[in-house]
Amino acid sequence: MTAEVAQSRRVALLDGGRRLDLVVPVRARVSDVLHAAGVPDGRRIRVVGVAGREIDASTLVNDLDDGTVLVLVDPAEAPPGADRRAHRRAGAVRVSAVWWAMAGGGGILALQRLLGEPGLPAAGRVAAGVVAVAASLAAGVVFALRTRSAAVGTLAPVMGAVALAFGGAVAAVPALPAGQALVAVFTGLLAAATVASVMGVLGAGATLRAQARTAALLLLVLAAVWGLALLLHLDVSAPAAVTVGLVPVAQRVLLSSLVDVAPGTFIDYGRFQTTRWTVRQNLPDEVRTIEAVDADALVERSTARLSVGVLLLVVAGSVSAFAAIPSFDPADPVVLGGRIALSVTVVLALLFGSRKSTVPFLRWVARAGAAAIVAAVLAALLPDSPPDLLVLIAGLCLAVGLGTGLLVVPVGRGLRSLGWSRTGDVLEAMSIALSLPAGLLAAGAVEVVRGMMAA
Repeated sequence: MTAEVAQSRRVALLDGGRRLDLVVPVRARVSDVLHAAGVPDGRRIRVVGVAGREIDASTLVNDLDDGTVLVLVDPAEAPPGADRRAHRRAGAVRVSAVWWAMAGGGGILALQRLLGEPGLPAAGRVAAGVVAVAASLAAGVVFALRTRSAAVGTLAPVMGAVALAFGGAVAAVPALPAGQALVAVFTGLLAAATVASVMGVLGAGATLRAQARTAALLLLVLAAVWGLALLLHLDVSAPAAVTVGLVPVAQRVLLSSLVDVAPGTFIDYGRFQTTRWTVRQNLPDEVRTIEAVDADALVERSTARLSVGVLLLVVAGSVSAFAAIPSFDPADPVVLGGRIALSVTVVLALLFGSRKSTVPFLRWVARAGAAAIVAAVLAALLPDSPPDLLVLIAGLCLAVGLGTGLLVVPVGRGLRSLGWSRTGDVLEAMSIALSLPAGLLAAGAVEVVRGMMAA
């Protein structure tokens, strides 16, 4: 290498669409390179290397490698298409706000009807309910036909249409001599499932279809629970308790059925399956290649199913918890034990299950559901509790709060424990296994079976 090359460095400078190839003395600084390239001194820019690391302007050229590429980045300058993307993002936020407002309106209609709050007269309430159901169906159909994007942002439209249909159908049920709440909730679940099914059939995007069909299936399962309670002339607390107990179990079933792939994707049946299950079984075709686009679409559909399923189950369980645990009356020890077990198992299942969620939004949804069930327990426990028990509950809440506050610091600093993690897995598995039986006990299933056997 000549002395001239040894005392200089070759530097490439990229400023937008302009490129300059310079030979700079090693004693010069990066600021001198910018000045020699004609960059104004008052211009606020950042110098970034190819690897993305920012390079200070006072850095000596001697500290840079020969052939270094310096990229000038203006923080105030927006990249190409940023305005258009920001405009689309702002429009999507406004549209999502409208859908969530529809969901809130449906919830208000349902609560006003179920709680018996004074408001619209009977005829006006029925008319408002019919209009709400028709509006949700029309909005869902229009959105399903016009949306061709595979984005996961279809959660708000699906939940908005479903919630408005549920609230409208609940409000449209006229006053009945008996079983008003059961009939109203059953009708609302059927209406919501119908709207979700229509969106799942007419949806132009694969993600929207997957999301709407998952919502429709879960709503039909809940409708079957409430319809069976209506046929058996049970109290409203019975299907509500079963709904709360179904939340952890349905979440586990949902997680195991998220990925929808062809049968020959993971197993080469032609090579490994030597015998047929039936004489008419056809071996699936072997999937030899998977494109990145297909993998991305699969992840989007699975995430959409998980998002709408968890949100729908947690909302249904949180609202039903206040009806499932009206009180802790010791008149029936079996029902009392079922309510206690239901509260403990569902709260533990939601809290421990939130650790494994890869979607931050769903973690907080599960934690909010656990908090809602705790609030329902406190609402049922506090009115009829003696003062001594209230003092004990307050002491327990204080101890739990202090323990949580003490654990926040080490956990925030990255504390991890394999032993505690495995203990949490065991408690989560036990809670999921016992939540539905606890819900059946809280619903009085023993008395129902006893009465059927006696008849």
